[in-house]
Amino acid sequence: MYYTEVNFHITPYSEDITDALISELGHLGYDSFSYTDEGFKAYIPSKQYDKNAISRMEILLFFEQEYQIKWETTQVENQDWNKVWEENFTPIIVKDRILVRAGFHASIPGIEHEIIIDPKMSFGTGHHATTALMLETILEIKPEIKNKKVLDMGCGTGILAIMAAQSGASEVTGIDIDEWAYNNAVENLKTNRISNVRIKIGDANLLQAQQNYDIILANINRNILLNDMHRYTSVLNENGYLIMSGFYLQDLPKIQEEAENLGLRFKSHNVKENWAVVIFNK
Repeated sequence: MYYTEVNFHITPYSEDITDALISELGHLGYDSFSYTDEGFKAYIPSKQYDKNAISRMEILLFFEQEYQIKWETTQVENQDWNKVWEENFTPIIVKDRILVRAGFHASIPGIEHEIIIDPKMSFGTGHHATTALMLETILEIKPEIKNKKVLDMGCGTGILAIMAAQSGASEVTGIDIDEWAYNNAVENLKTNRISNVRIKIGDANLLQAQQNYDIILANINRNILLNDMHRYTSVLNENGYLIMSGFYLQDLPKIQEEAENLGLRFKSHNVKENWAVVIFNK
């Protein structure tokens, strides 16, 4: 049996856009995916391939307003896709203190934090710069997370929520708009034996004044951050931290301007591969 490989190129690259497209393609019958430096590859049995189905996706039409998304197709022979994915999915180590691995990877004795993620060939695994930046930032403020309430917006695999729980948070809430992400995060919580994290399906409209947080994590794209920052701020406790990534360094002034208009104080930022993470204090 032959498969059709669809190679997507996203400019500028966005992990959020990649994950959203992968999720939608899963509903179209694509059953295997792999990340690339510029986007991702998706695979579907050639007899099921519909060259017009991708162009008709509403989510693609929405993203194309601000991103350049191109793709080309190649026919390939059937392979053991799980094996191919496993060969391409390598564990990562963050600051010599965090190991992010899949269940088929070996553990490392003496590591401070071990997070096991089964990303179902999609959703953040720590390989992208923004996820690594967020993990590093959680390490940086780890002493201040202990016994605090944490919110993880756009939680994806749940990797940041798991890290917050391991860092001593009293309770963590993860929110993601995608049902696939919800199911994946719930599975990863069980795998990591995390019991104080709850996952919800939805967006910032779920945030309500009666539920406040001491720390809010948001690794999403720039436009969503700018659109929803006022909602994050409304449920952030006094002296709490809003930590955001998912945008380029050149977008930091716009992010900072909006945050300061909402009464937040700039604390610090960090950069990796031109991606930025920023901490604001209320």
